[in-house]
Amino acid sequence: MILINPASTGRMGMISRYSIVSLPIGVGTLAGYLLSKGKQVKIIDELINPVDRFLSDIDTNLASLNKPYIFGISCLTINIGRAFQMAKLLKAKYPDSKVIMGGIHATALPEEALTAGNADIVVRGEGEETLLLLYDAIKSGQSYRDIGGISFIENNNIKHNPSRPLQNLDILPLFPYNLFDADKYNLDFVMTSRGCPFNCIFCSQRLISGRRYRFRALEVVIEELGILINKYNQRSISFVDDDFLVDKKRVKLLCELIVKNKFNLKANFGCQTRADNVKEDILVYLKNAGFTFVGLGIEAGSERLMKIIQKGETLRANLEAVKLLKRKGFYVYGFFIFGLPSETSEERLNAYLLAKRLRLYYAKFNNAVPYPGTYFFEIAKKEGTLNISRNWENFNSVGSVVDGIFSKSKLPYIPSSTTERELRRDIVRANLYFYLTNFSLLFSPKKGNPGWFLLPPKWYFSPREYYYLIKLILKVILNCIIVFNFKWAVREAFGAFRKSTGVHS
Repeated sequence: MILINPASTGRMGMISRYSIVSLPIGVGTLAGYLLSKGKQVKIIDELINPVDRFLSDIDTNLASLNKPYIFGISCLTINIGRAFQMAKLLKAKYPDSKVIMGGIHATALPEEALTAGNADIVVRGEGEETLLLLYDAIKSGQSYRDIGGISFIENNNIKHNPSRPLQNLDILPLFPYNLFDADKYNLDFVMTSRGCPFNCIFCSQRLISGRRYRFRALEVVIEELGILINKYNQRSISFVDDDFLVDKKRVKLLCELIVKNKFNLKANFGCQTRADNVKEDILVYLKNAGFTFVGLGIEAGSERLMKIIQKGETLRANLEAVKLLKRKGFYVYGFFIFGLPSETSEERLNAYLLAKRLRLYYAKFNNAVPYPGTYFFEIAKKEGTLNISRNWENFNSVGSVVDGIFSKSKLPYIPSSTTERELRRDIVRANLYFYLTNFSLLFSPKKGNPGWFLLPPKWYFSPREYYYLIKLILKVILNCIIVFNFKWAVREAFGAFRKSTGVHS
């Protein structure tokens, strides 16, 4: 089987040359599970493999695999167009092969993948156990039509088999870091759990991991940390769980094991969580274990919007969490969404001022995306404000930032309370202006900083890199000038944080 991570058209726009390449976690986890069961598996990742060499890369990898060929394509909304293109190419060249699509987008819209995408089978939800059963059935020539968790076409009708129950994560082996070139990827993550019990309207991850919180054995997590630190010399590692601090008793045990293995003397760690999980007692354990950075999904700049997005926590809780984290010496990252239902320009300005007032170490202001399968998607459809471009190519949460103010792509959602021009300018303005006083953070990620750019080694010896950097910097400066807003400048200068946030200082 060849597992494929498709490229995303225009994913990082003008900064693509210097964007950080993260591991394809989903594809890697699937490969590790299948390999642990003795199956033949290869990976093609178009984030590092040239797109124009796709079929030749396929041919090279098939040389060591047996027929019938199986191709598994990981589908996000942003790369679904390329996934469909891949499937068409594969079915044309290898008509007897089976093309399987999985991932969030295929799970949300299996009919689209089967009818428009040339897929033979769609795996819905978590794919490890389902993919193993499909592998064995296809390779042995047996029927796969009773396997749970799949959709397929039978007698010109689409059939959806019953969903498969959520998996016990103890089935997952060590993540196969050895399958990825450490010189090309940022090997800086560990995943210890799946699931989030909350109900934010914009979250599509629940389609895969569900709302029940499940976690992996701590012994396995510690072994992975040992591999990253001792074998790959990683000195900054992020725990990429949706909400790392859900089970505080487990986090305390993990911190104790990190200290016992002296990993805290060799690396620093970071995590993301909800503000209402940030408590003083757990921060003591995190600090002792070498955690230095914590990310919070603050999302909005008013209590009114927090209720609309069904976050299940208050803006006040976020303010208090940030202040507590900073008082305890943590770097704090805040993530915001601009363009939420009924959001006003004033509320976006307040969100930006909030990030500055809290002196966040890092902040990112993304544009709202109503991904299929979410309640937000249904809201946008009902409002008539949903904008779907060809193959969903505009469904990019960082589209406004990486394309800049000159983007020709229409935003996927524009609330009726604002215009696209106003919304796009606010998004670009907030991201650019936040870093004007600390521009270096964009180019030199440190202490786990998620950053925007990663400069190549010894870039300063390359005249070519100077050309691209100067070109990029000029674009950034031009965008800064165009989006300048006198009201924003005055409010920031005077530190005005309006009572319209619903939180009073």
